[in-house]
Amino acid sequence: MKNLSTKSLGILLGLTAFSILAFGDVTIKATTAYYDTFATGLYLNLFTIAFLIPVILYKGGLKRAFQSSTPKLHILRSCFMLGVFTSIIFTFSHLSLANSYTMGFLMPFVLNILAIFVLKEKISLFRWGTIALAFVGVLIAMRPGIEPFNIGYISMALVVLFLACAVLTIKFISHDDDWLPYICYPMAIQTPVLALIVFLQGQPLFPPYEPEPYFWLIIGGFAFSIGLSLLPQGIKRVDASIAGSLLYVTFPWGVLYGYFIFQDTVDVWTLLGAVIIIASGIFLIYREKVEDSKLLKLDA
Repeated sequence: MKNLSTKSLGILLGLTAFSILAFGDVTIKATTAYYDTFATGLYLNLFTIAFLIPVILYKGGLKRAFQSSTPKLHILRSCFMLGVFTSIIFTFSHLSLANSYTMGFLMPFVLNILAIFVLKEKISLFRWGTIALAFVGVLIAMRPGIEPFNIGYISMALVVLFLACAVLTIKFISHDDDWLPYICYPMAIQTPVLALIVFLQGQPLFPPYEPEPYFWLIIGGFAFSIGLSLLPQGIKRVDASIAGSLLYVTFPWGVLYGYFIFQDTVDVWTLLGAVIIIASGIFLIYREKVEDSKLLKLDA
């Protein structure tokens, strides 16, 4: 680790985080068989918090867990993450992991579009071309008008938008912040909101004991406590375009988990759409590097 550059370490942390979170997604999809969207979110949050408590105590308690020079930005990001969390739970109850991830791969491109308005970045024709090609890949995977409409695609579009906003927010949060606020703020915002909704629905605030759903909740809490802790540490070390493209590592995990755990299969159109989107993302990273090298030469 000591011999890695800042960006290399960021990429390694990001890939590890997304790989762990991909298994966390498995636990979400499994628990939606027992609970609705909001109850699933609440129960997974409670188990995630249970795994975080010893770490928080070891790191100095609640004061250290929420210590930040930019708390308002953490709260804003937490609101976006609440949207991500609830939308993706709903998505997984309607779509396979592979289909969900294929549409989710639009996130890096949405991130680039948002960068125009938030970061005042200029997008070259090459970047617009790759964004357009990525949307073509999604159309191939979804095949609107041929395949029956699935509301899961609408909720996945919300996941993409909220996640891009959350990633963009990280770029404004103080780099001096420890990793704990990145996970403690979302837990503090999400859990009371979800608990209120579950309570108003007349459901228990803590899941009644059943061996199978508890198995998934325990594993999910452990996976999310690790993955959500590593992800911000990776994202703040790399460029926004690279940060979004690290999401592609979830696709092979989604295919494997979907096939072996949920008996989901991937059709050739979904696979082709995913390949086009991933290829577009890789080309986007390549063009970023080319444009950066041109700027460096001009500065020299």
